[in-house]
Amino acid sequence: MNEYCMFKGTLLRAAPFKDTYIGSPHYVITVSGNDNKPFNLVVNSASTDPAANGSDEVYFYADLNFTDPLTAKLQALAPGLYTSGFPRLDYWQDSSLLDIHRMRPIPYEDENGNRADVNDVIDGILSIDESQKPESLPFDNGSGQLHNRDFWTPTVTGIVVYGFGFLFLPQKDGLHETHMNQGNPPGPHYKENGAFQDGAVIVQRADGFAAIFTAFQTQRLPTNAGGFPTPNSRPLPEFIQGN
Repeated sequence: MNEYCMFKGTLLRAAPFKDTYIGSPHYVITVSGNDNKPFNLVVNSASTDPAANGSDEVYFYADLNFTDPLTAKLQALAPGLYTSGFPRLDYWQDSSLLDIHRMRPIPYEDENGNRADVNDVIDGILSIDESQKPESLPFDNGSGQLHNRDFWTPTVTGIVVYGFGFLFLPQKDGLHETHMNQGNPPGPHYKENGAFQDGAVIVQRADGFAAIFTAFQTQRLPTNAGGFPTPNSRPLPEFIQGN
């Protein structure tokens, strides 16, 4: 069984998702723990299961001034992978973690520059400057095949990243499902529902913490104590809008 886990590491580089890349859209954050080996945290930039209106935009909220008691617990942990002994996240049951009503549908990239997009927001949090020259490196998008992506090194050193999610199997060289892992309707992701197993990426910088929360428009709220949608639950857009 793949356990819910957390990885703490120092930021090495990052690869925003581009249309030319093969595979499902993810922003890739590469960190290293206490063994100096690269470990990839991937953030969903778009959904492969569109909402009823055809939109593939993820619901996204970045708290650029994240303050929560769990940050003290995270700071006390040594770098590396944890399957226990770390703060477990729940978007619904832990109301201090985030206000779900602040989540919005956001594209992963707005070519016209009219809207803040997933790439822009995470770039800013990680101090990634895409005007600099990137390094083309092989990346396994989960298919077992390597395809090159452009990675940038941060302009600021010493950024610590905490990824919450589930391990890539069988390699165990990264985390995926760094998004809300409850409220999935009956279907392919229903069995993945659970309480206190939500994914996220929390970033520690010299000026404080930032947190990246992601969910899908098809997920439903409220959920019960087991993380399954209740009979009166509604898709996330309807729940947030109060319709």
